[in-house]
Amino acid sequence: MSKKNVADALHIFYELNEAFSDAYWETNDINQKDRFFAMKGILQDELDELHKLSLQDHVYPYEPINPSLLQLSDQLRGLLPELNHYVFRPQTSNRFVELIPSACALFES
Repeated sequence: MSKKNVADALHIFYELNEAFSDAYWETNDINQKDRFFAMKGILQDELDELHKLSLQDHVYPYEPINPSLLQLSDQLRGLLPELNHYVFRPQTSNRFVELIPSACALFES
């Protein structure tokens, strides 16, 4: 597998950020709302750091900047098996199923 660059990471993170927002609004469980909001916050911190890079830096291999991304990776792995309990809209669920492995691979690269 080839190493993902900063542009790839940004694309995955934008999509995942949007999925977190959708899941937040779609769930009725306050604890899950808190969970999605916290995960979105961690991801947003990483996006904020990536936005500080110049456009020319987007071709370089991606390396996580924010140390709390490891926590997000663990949370995402835990979310995947129980996804159908908290995310009811098929479109949002399918996006998570597609994005979670890609995001976790980025965190650990």
